[in-house]
Amino acid sequence: MCMYMAINNITFGAKISSIPSIKNVSGKQNLLKDVKLSGYNAFIGGDVYTPSGKIVKQDLLFKDNLLIATDEFDEEQIREKINYVILKDKTIAPAIFDEHIHGGYGVNFHNSSEADIRMLLKKLANEGTGAVIATMLPDKAEEIKKQIRVLNNIIKNPDEGSAKVFGIHLEGPFINMLKRGIHPSYKFLEPSVETYESFEPENVKIVTLAPETDKEYKLSKYLKEQGVIVSAGHSLASAKQVIDAGIKQVTHLFNAMSQFNHREPTIANEGLANPEVLAEMNSDESLLIPQTMNLIMKAKPKDKLVLISDALPQAGIKQDFVMNDVVIHVDENWVAKDDNNILAGSMRFLHDIAGKIIKDTDMTFRNFIRYASENPAKNIGVYDKFKIKEGFKPIFSVWDNKTTKVEKTFIN
Repeated sequence: MCMYMAINNITFGAKISSIPSIKNVSGKQNLLKDVKLSGYNAFIGGDVYTPSGKIVKQDLLFKDNLLIATDEFDEEQIREKINYVILKDKTIAPAIFDEHIHGGYGVNFHNSSEADIRMLLKKLANEGTGAVIATMLPDKAEEIKKQIRVLNNIIKNPDEGSAKVFGIHLEGPFINMLKRGIHPSYKFLEPSVETYESFEPENVKIVTLAPETDKEYKLSKYLKEQGVIVSAGHSLASAKQVIDAGIKQVTHLFNAMSQFNHREPTIANEGLANPEVLAEMNSDESLLIPQTMNLIMKAKPKDKLVLISDALPQAGIKQDFVMNDVVIHVDENWVAKDDNNILAGSMRFLHDIAGKIIKDTDMTFRNFIRYASENPAKNIGVYDKFKIKEGFKPIFSVWDNKTTKVEKTFIN
């Protein structure tokens, strides 16, 4: 027995899948590349990543960008208005949400102009990333404050069809100079509530800091009270210091932190072994080899792992560049290092590297979506904007099942 409900004056009951042949659907057929979410669009014949975390055969009906039905609707009432999109061998899934990305194509979230950042966000959306947390670098307070204003204007006034910026990630300046990576130590600041507030930190969602440098953990506790995620990173902290600071996330696990120790637990031990701590995991094998990624995936609960690109401002362009006063060299294998041979970050985006990760590790496509979209969206508190469910306006992508490439991303 079918259940009927009325939404937007449409009565649901007949199945999309009951259409005799998807080659002879009763409305117009559109090529995926030409589809815009205006009017009625039915995506049929494909797979869908559902809010339950499963991938199932499912047909979707949108009115504009609102998902109004899954599998069942009364076609007769709107037959002539529907554009049909055939998705054979394709999967609809929540779009990639990269919570740790510095930029790309020569654009740096840390100091590029508003116009250049808007250009990058458009390009990211066209290629397959639907949302980001714009990640900044250590710097003087005034420089951080100035760029936060630029990013806030983009957050408040987004461009149609561009990747969404759901907040800002401050990777520093409150980090340990002994685990600074490529970041210049003269741009570090002592952790304090006063210094942080001087940034005018509207829309800051994540702060990476070294808890051992935070006296009495005052800043860590303050950030938590403000609803900001404190992520331990670029740090020599012991596991106890991470616990005492009340920190529940670690930045790019194993990179720029004390090594795992089998007798004296470190930040790395805490990030790997504590099931309550969320761990960022680098996606590029120059930063984490596949065997290490497999170890992390076995150790962490599935809801406590976030896949990040850590993409550098020159990601997508194989050439040397300068970032935050540091010369970065890119070799023939797209590995980025400074003059001291220290790894700088990734030269690839998550949408570029998905197929390789799935091929080289134990990660399934289903878990890729979980780690690269669902978990970061839940971490930031915006999963409703990605949920593929009736009554929602999801940010989603259509993937080719054979190539593991994004064919199109839809951003409401």
